[in-house]
Amino acid sequence: MYVVVGGGVVGLFTAYYLNREGADVVLIEAESLAHSSRAAAGVLEFTKFELNRINVRGYASRYLKMIINGKAAIRRIDPLWLLTYLKVYGRDPDPSVWTFMSEMAQFSKREYFRLAEESNDFELREEPVFEVVEDVEKEVEALKKDPLRPRFEVGELDGRQVIVYLDAVIVSTDLLAERLSRELKNVRILKGRVAHYGDGYVVLEDGSKIEAEGVVFSSGWWCRKLGIPVAPLKGYGVRATTSKRPSRAIADFVRGVFVVPFTKWVKITGRFDVDPYGDLKYLPPVLEAARHWAGDINAFDIAVGFRPCTPDGLPVLEKRGGVVIATGTCRLGWTYGPAMGKIAAELALGKRGDSPLSARRFAAR
Repeated sequence: MYVVVGGGVVGLFTAYYLNREGADVVLIEAESLAHSSRAAAGVLEFTKFELNRINVRGYASRYLKMIINGKAAIRRIDPLWLLTYLKVYGRDPDPSVWTFMSEMAQFSKREYFRLAEESNDFELREEPVFEVVEDVEKEVEALKKDPLRPRFEVGELDGRQVIVYLDAVIVSTDLLAERLSRELKNVRILKGRVAHYGDGYVVLEDGSKIEAEGVVFSSGWWCRKLGIPVAPLKGYGVRATTSKRPSRAIADFVRGVFVVPFTKWVKITGRFDVDPYGDLKYLPPVLEAARHWAGDINAFDIAVGFRPCTPDGLPVLEKRGGVVIATGTCRLGWTYGPAMGKIAAELALGKRGDSPLSARRFAAR
């Protein structure tokens, strides 16, 4: 038996691939499956990593500007994470890491299209995303430096120049979460929280002990309890009917909102707060910003998401004895979800060696 702790996007895919390998799987989740992950907009960026590069020089000042302008907030920050961030600020990973990330992205893309070929019940489509930015020229230079080499062009939207990202794939994270849940019909799902663990077992808060050949922790920023420097970068995901339907997917970085149309709703997402609290304190500005593109908004579903971000924006994928840790995808959880799950499953089954994304990188130098 293999235990997967955490039912977000990475946990769902980990359980999925373990099950496909014929393993007996128990998935432990304290809330509903994908309750946090489905807050995401559903814009998959397989050839772009810029949004996750939170430790590049200049990012700290940009984030401070976001705070001053009311587009971000810091409500509580973990000292270990902050100290590690200062340590790795401006540090570039080894080029082999970008090769690995590119391979992961392409695997994820193939898997999404395979799932859609079976049944496109999560509204997968390929189309450009129109990105509204403060300074188009500066953004162009940043994209040219992106190690994953995104395809883009400069276009026009709403009377201003914008970046048109050409490699985007759109999915409904809400519908995809439902699809993955159905795919796990042979997986035993337990509602609970892990109190402690050892090599070959976990103990839940109710005292029940589950023995396993391997344990995968795909539990987002909870993995800080395992000594991983990972912080919750909180955002909101809203499904709504609107008086004006956007004709395209829009990433408005000036107003701080994503607006993505689907068949039965418009998905509105926003915020990037260092904030572990599950309230809706900063939701009103997101909805106000979305009105520019969507008109009147009737929200019928609201999800709060906690993006698990490491200090360098790169994921953690490593094995420690009988325990595998898979977390830290930050803003690209759905983009890398299939690859993270596949690699985590292979690590747990002993089918591959350690990845170049070990948390040991934070202790180096």
